Amino acid sequence: MNAGPLPGSPGKLDAIAKARAAWGEAIPVEITVLAEACKAETSRAVAKRLGYSDAVVSHVLAAKYPGDMAKVLTKIRGALMGETVMCPILDEIGRDRCLSEQAKPFAATNSARARLFHACKSCPNRQQKDVA
Repeated sequence: MNAGPLPGSPGKLDAIAKARAAWGEAIPVEITVLAEACKAETSRAVAKRLGYSDAVVSHVLAAKYPGDMAKVLTKIRGALMGETVMCPILDEIGRDRCLSEQAKPFAATNSARARLFHACKSCPNRQQKDVA
């Protein structure tokens, strides 16, 4: 049974210390905001707000995420920092929601979804790489 760290050993680093240790002086502001959010809430709750898993958040904080870091930073700016964009269909929305809408498939049974699918393909805010 795991009883925690041994006496005299360093304990578990909090999210801010983990990010600073991994990123060093070049830590992006988005990572600092992510670490502060993880310290204020659980990393699982923050991950859910971003639309990622807890493991992705941990890897991002540790500067070891092998995926699309630019997309993660954009999601952080939208969900945690309040960045918005003008959507031609939905008006002003969070940058994180914009990315989520881009990733959704075409749905002929939902008129808003169909309009979004077509508008997203030529939108200047598009970040998704898979154009259908």
